[in-house]
Amino acid sequence: MPSGPIPITVLGGYLGAGKTTLLNRILRAPGGRRIGVVVNDFGSLAIDVDALAGAGPDGIVSLPNGCVCCTLGSDLFEALRALAAVDPPLDHIVIEASGVADPAAAAAWGSSDGFAPGGVIVLAAADQVQHMAGDRYVGGEVTRQIAGADLLVVTRGDLCSVASRAAVDRWLDDVAARVPRVEAVDGDVPADVVLGLRPDAGATADGAPHTDRYTTWSAADGVVGEGALDALLADPPSGLLRMKGVARFADGSTREVQLVGRTATTRPTTSDPTGTRLVAIGIRDVLDLAALDALVG
Repeated sequence: MPSGPIPITVLGGYLGAGKTTLLNRILRAPGGRRIGVVVNDFGSLAIDVDALAGAGPDGIVSLPNGCVCCTLGSDLFEALRALAAVDPPLDHIVIEASGVADPAAAAAWGSSDGFAPGGVIVLAAADQVQHMAGDRYVGGEVTRQIAGADLLVVTRGDLCSVASRAAVDRWLDDVAARVPRVEAVDGDVPADVVLGLRPDAGATADGAPHTDRYTTWSAADGVVGEGALDALLADPPSGLLRMKGVARFADGSTREVQLVGRTATTRPTTSDPTGTRLVAIGIRDVLDLAALDALVG
């Protein structure tokens, strides 16, 4: 059994946004993680499972014929429990939600015993998301998915004109003003951006040249100002995508920290009493590194 709670990350986004492509990329370069996958196919055939068959996840469960946020509640619970029992233990679980599901609702399972919230990642296809959001039948769901995300991954931008791409950015600024976003072609986003960083791991997925788009920050020692940390987590600086680790305060207490986009959680811990170990990843030339440096004295 795992020694601690297993983070659950939910991949959402309307049909055709590229969720399976992104998940395959993560599974091929997981950054040293053992990953379990729950695929929610809307229909009776496990098409997405077939697409993932060559990627080699450590555990994969298909839940066909429904949405993980509603009709498959008990089945999803059993699937998560089965993945939690995999030996050797998994480091992370990814739920690929159906395109018609509410990924934020599925993410609530991350608060159940034995698991931890890993964030909601929503993909938005630049060449169709505005059109879909204006559809009288599905537009409300498309907008809810985007507004409920912790991180937006904008896909298919290479299929748009410069003017159309700029219009999409303006629209996303209105719909999800505080949600950080990155752009991806063919699922080219590092696992560390989607799944978060380990305190003892490097910041770039194996074999992926992302140094032009992302930058990292770390603190391996020192004392964190508790008020400064709370303020930063309440209002994360622009460009900050993920932060994770352990913060040590002046009174000797420690707190485990996890920030995914705009969602932050902390809890007291004694797992690392020797000092602060924090890591973060953000968008190069946007992330305010000085604000992160100011946390640690």
